[in-house]
Amino acid sequence: MTILNTVIETTHGKISVQHSDTNGPAVMFIHGNSSCKEVFHHQVEKFANEYRLILLDLPGHGASENAINPSKTYTQSAYADVALEVLGNLGVEEVCVMGWSLGGHIGIEMIAKSSIVRSLAITGTPPCGPGNDAVNAAFTPLPHMSFTSKEVFSQADSEAYAHYTLGVNAPKDDHLIEAVKRTDGKARHIMWNDWTIGNNGVDQMATIKTWARPIAVIQGGEEPFFDNGYISNLDIGNLWGNKIHLIDETGHAPFWEKPDEYNSILEAFLAETGPAKMS
Repeated sequence: MTILNTVIETTHGKISVQHSDTNGPAVMFIHGNSSCKEVFHHQVEKFANEYRLILLDLPGHGASENAINPSKTYTQSAYADVALEVLGNLGVEEVCVMGWSLGGHIGIEMIAKSSIVRSLAITGTPPCGPGNDAVNAAFTPLPHMSFTSKEVFSQADSEAYAHYTLGVNAPKDDHLIEAVKRTDGKARHIMWNDWTIGNNGVDQMATIKTWARPIAVIQGGEEPFFDNGYISNLDIGNLWGNKIHLIDETGHAPFWEKPDEYNSILEAFLAETGPAKMS
């Protein structure tokens, strides 16, 4: 197995992509706001031999280009289009998507746009919106939420945002702090404004209710951005395992804080619902 790094030209710019050259079922990982694909390195180590892993840096993040037209590109709907373009470029016909935080919202956009997604796992993602009232009802109004839409970050802001997103008890990671610093601030500001104004994007709660394919929800027990009770009360049409899978003593990124426990749950989900297992 070899991990390949490439750049794929899309209608929204050049996208940095990492993928494994295995022949197994395809799994795409989509990172969160102001992060990068390397946040999933524990999952790459676990799954790259068995699955065809595909990871991308969203526009304005990581090693991908900043948007030429920010207002067109820095939206959840456009990010979903980018992910689908990458999959098309790689010849992927069926895929399981794992989305973290913003990545989970993008995954919900993808299942509304394309039938190639066979199953979806979300972590740190409260399905909601678009629209100000719907979005604000989902998130907990704590001070660290202000970082989500802030355009200009100081060094202290970057460290604080990495601290809250990766887990307050997680070890400091300089690469992921640099990923926060590198992110085009317009990506945060435009995405949040577009989402809360409700200019575009699918009705996420309606989408997860009516989608017939499996959705796994794997959450940190100490999620800092929203109350896990919010997701527990949602109507998810095909909730895998008929429950929210909680990982104790972890926050927004349980796959980072307790990768072995997280990977065990994800492994079971992929085995049951991944492309090779679906009719």
